[in-house]
Amino acid sequence: MATRPLLICDCDEVLLHFVTPFTGYLQSAHDLTLSMSSFALTGNVRRANGEAIEPGEFPALLNGFFDTHMSTQTPTPGAVDALATLSAHADIVILTNLQDHHAAERTHELARFGMPYRVIGNQGPKGKPVAALVAEYGAKDVVFVDDLPPHHSSVKAEAPHVHRLHMVADPILWPLIPAAPDAHARIDRWDDALPHIRSILGV
Repeated sequence: MATRPLLICDCDEVLLHFVTPFTGYLQSAHDLTLSMSSFALTGNVRRANGEAIEPGEFPALLNGFFDTHMSTQTPTPGAVDALATLSAHADIVILTNLQDHHAAERTHELARFGMPYRVIGNQGPKGKPVAALVAEYGAKDVVFVDDLPPHHSSVKAEAPHVHRLHMVADPILWPLIPAAPDAHARIDRWDDALPHIRSILGV
């Protein structure tokens, strides 16, 4: 039996909105603001007096969001339908950078929205886990989708044959994140990305 093509997809700002609900969490739970004058979370979280929080304070805020406010995230436009279309012909794995104990809740949240796919929690660069997934599934045709340019560079180094699609779902971030130099393409809308992915996977 021939192996199916494989889609390896990030979650935050690809399948689920992150910046907007995270900003709401910072304000409601901590009276903090997030300024998106540049693409960086650390350094852009500020107190009411305008003072930036210390970098060491940020991990607890991020973990707090995933502990208590993950359910406030909503699907990005077209994501649910696009993955449903692709899942008829390809395997789908969600490779998301969050701590392991959040992976089960993320699996539940995605399934709640109609995205009942395998979720793998990861920390750090994604090249090695992508290469491991390619080996596990035995897929020849593989597409990797992520919003962060460094992950595309990592995948290029570890699994260069994988097609790398750079996607940033939130228009607020478009001017702040330049096209990833090590991605094959930059497409920010799922309606446009779907035919591109289908052409690469042959489905």
